[in-house]
Amino acid sequence: MRGLAVFFALSAPAAFAQDAGPCLALAWVDGGLICDAPVVEVVEPVEAFTPVEAPTVEQFEAPSEGPTVQLSGAVQVVVAADTQWESPRGVEFGENVWDGQLRARLAADVKINASLRLFIEGKAWMRAGSQRDGDRAKAFFEPMLGEAFVDLYSSRVDLRVGNQRIAMGANAALAPADALNPKDFRVGLLSQDPDDGVLPVFALRARGEIGKVSWMAVYAPFFTPTRFTLFGQDEALLQPALAPALPTRRIDPTIEDVLPERLLETKRPQAFAGDVALRVVSTGRVKLGASWAFINEKLPQVVIDSELQSLLSSQAAGRTVNPAVAVSVQNRLAANQQLFTGVYDRQHILSVEGSTLVGPGQLDVDVSYSPRQTFFDAKFAPLSKPSVTWVVGYSTAEDSKLVWAVSYLGMAIPNVGKDEQVLLFEPATARGADRTAWFHLIVGNASYTFWQDRFVVELSAAFEPVQKSFTLAPRLSFLGVEKLKVWIGADFFEGSPYSPLGYFGRNDQVQVGARYELF
Repeated sequence: MRGLAVFFALSAPAAFAQDAGPCLALAWVDGGLICDAPVVEVVEPVEAFTPVEAPTVEQFEAPSEGPTVQLSGAVQVVVAADTQWESPRGVEFGENVWDGQLRARLAADVKINASLRLFIEGKAWMRAGSQRDGDRAKAFFEPMLGEAFVDLYSSRVDLRVGNQRIAMGANAALAPADALNPKDFRVGLLSQDPDDGVLPVFALRARGEIGKVSWMAVYAPFFTPTRFTLFGQDEALLQPALAPALPTRRIDPTIEDVLPERLLETKRPQAFAGDVALRVVSTGRVKLGASWAFINEKLPQVVIDSELQSLLSSQAAGRTVNPAVAVSVQNRLAANQQLFTGVYDRQHILSVEGSTLVGPGQLDVDVSYSPRQTFFDAKFAPLSKPSVTWVVGYSTAEDSKLVWAVSYLGMAIPNVGKDEQVLLFEPATARGADRTAWFHLIVGNASYTFWQDRFVVELSAAFEPVQKSFTLAPRLSFLGVEKLKVWIGADFFEGSPYSPLGYFGRNDQVQVGARYELF
């Protein structure tokens, strides 16, 4: 049958298989017998293959789900001596001529899991000093709680409860909105560690993001005042040039540094009538923000009775005291009348802020307005005035051996009366007409690391142009030993006794210090 193929499973004759190999099947096609032979490939012998053992892969262990603890801490020692001994022996408000300080810090950061974190920090401060020839030598030891809080994280809101530092505004050092934490004026203006000059407060802080805007809400229910010494230290509130009528020689040096909390206040704000604040900031490359704070001021408004003020002024000037005034004051004191008050007023602060990268640095701008703020006149009587404050700062934002920052702070205080003087902010010659008081301050610092990163030369400076007061603080540090920093430096203050930078630094100092990081 045409087209019918019959397959046989047999070997073909030699004639067919001579060139094509064995014939595996025959087919009858169009009247002919065809041998269907496959193409045979010649296969070379294959060498025996010995399998190689697969390399061992390092086993990956998942991180522990338990808490992690990170410790940090440091010990710092500074010894300073005045370059001149101006105060004679035995005078009221004599200046200390040497100062020794030891600061220690230890903190533990415990991360329980992705939603819970604990942080606790303890600090200790020991300070000693004396006037010339060892007069009025004193020393104190002050343990204190630093930041101590609990963080709770969620997808929408992060909550922090406890003792904490709450930063407000764009400028890290001078933002006028940054007023929730009280200051520690016992720390020098040009301190090595700026955090030593800020006191943490107990607060509830919530923060989160909505779209491209981050927000923060704060409530600090309990009051914490600013810390300062009244006299006897270079940073004291009362300086020798003011010659107040206070018999300091009758006050034992062991208690003079704790007098402010007991002497200059008669009432503190009630518990839970604390500070509140709201802040919103955009999260883009250019950060713009606004904030509002309603706070208790941290310095007391001390108001002295007119008769007592007249008596003290006569004593301070060396004039004969009016007998009638002296008897009246004595009788009123015997009747337990209150002849002075020291209270803390409340203040609103409305602020806007912005920050962005410009060239090699970061530009920060802050502007704040307060309807009322407490200032002081030349007799330390309180002045309640509105104020507008602005800060412009520019600082390096690159990793470099040269690190620098400069800031300009300005303030306008309207409605100052012709008989009023804003202490430290304007000279006595400003009196005589109703006016707006202006204040300007330029602050800068720079450091350069050299010689295989073993040495750092630093310079901090501030200049106030109205009364032409300024301060300079050069430092040379050695970093050649791991975790240890040793430095030598000086603090120079120039200006009149009533100028901002001539006031708080009564004398120039030379310093030697060391700081060791424990972990």
